[in-house]
Amino acid sequence: MAAVCIALFACGCARQTLRDMPITITPKAEQPSPALTSIPEASPVGRFTPPPEMQECTVACDDAVNLRDGASSHAELIGTVEEGARVRVIEFQERYAYVEVLASGQKGYMVAGYLQPATDVFGLDVVSITDAYSYDQMREDMRALTEIYGETIKIVIAGESANGLELPVMVLGNPQAPHHVFVQAAIHAREHMTALLAMALSEAWLKAGASQEVCFHVMPMANPDGIQISQGLVYDLHIQQIQASDAAAAGEQPDETEYLREWKANYNGVDLNRNFDALWEKVEASTSPSSEGYRGTAPESEPETQALVSYTKSRDFDATISYHATGSMIYWQFGDATQADRAAYALAKVIGELSGYSIEPDDGTSFGGYKDWASSKCGIPSLTIEIGTRSAPLPETDFYNIWMRNRFVFRTVAEWVKNA
Repeated sequence: MAAVCIALFACGCARQTLRDMPITITPKAEQPSPALTSIPEASPVGRFTPPPEMQECTVACDDAVNLRDGASSHAELIGTVEEGARVRVIEFQERYAYVEVLASGQKGYMVAGYLQPATDVFGLDVVSITDAYSYDQMREDMRALTEIYGETIKIVIAGESANGLELPVMVLGNPQAPHHVFVQAAIHAREHMTALLAMALSEAWLKAGASQEVCFHVMPMANPDGIQISQGLVYDLHIQQIQASDAAAAGEQPDETEYLREWKANYNGVDLNRNFDALWEKVEASTSPSSEGYRGTAPESEPETQALVSYTKSRDFDATISYHATGSMIYWQFGDATQADRAAYALAKVIGELSGYSIEPDDGTSFGGYKDWASSKCGIPSLTIEIGTRSAPLPETDFYNIWMRNRFVFRTVAEWVKNA
């Protein structure tokens, strides 16, 4: 397929430009994949063992954490582990870590999000771990990474948010590489820890030397307006009106602090991951702008959605990865499984073995998502990776197990796309 050097998207909306770099792109048209005649069987859950130097942790909680005899909230309770206790992590499995309490030698499963590493296991020079990674910090970290890594990283502006914030994409490695992977995160506002993860993974990939064969395109914050609302930085008359509408629909006034913290939508009150042309008409939640669940007036009604669609079509991507925060699982399928889904399933198995996340098929209740659109309409193998062990927004302590289980995802995906 011939490549054309241009400075604008081949297909997109008028508000969007690719700035700061000329980029050779190969436009990707919508290419639906044929349905499979059968759906692959569920993959067994992986069990990820951290290296010895990263196994000792402290329990970080308000009082104590339950210890169970299995990786399930329904497993038998066999004890508790007090705040501050030292444990050795034997393995991660779904939302849980199998640990040995060092003081007693007792072993069992605890929710992995309560583990705090005894030493610095992140090895990052720029990106700092926090439970409220902001848009401004992201832009500053991008600037710092560009200073350090020069031509290995390029910043592309894929569009603007509803409230006028730029949507930057980091192009990591060789823009003319034979393989390309798109990673997007934080499309849901309260899941802003995924933006931190995307930035941390990007820095680690750059430190490791990136790749001449696989170029990663990373949009760490697809919904910056919503994140500013969730982090308490925006609460204007427009948001107050949406809150009043939600209160009227619910028949009660929500707690203002919690309502804003748990905000999921963009500034317009549209759930961006319900705004894509993937059985959008079946989305049944809020019927008007809301903190969560409202699909919008039409598919791709929102500038953030338009930016994601245009950027996805700007190259012939080998795969897309969408990072979300609720649960420790990987979604690979949408509707009747397609050839793109078959490839996504193979990739999900590899990442599942790496991370200990379960691999989940489509349950037929979720529509209008980015992954759904990329796989069904563009034929790109696409995954949604859910990283958290608790409800979003996630606390800082959850990032340890998230990092341990995702730190080699870029390397793993790169090897997969080269060999698939």
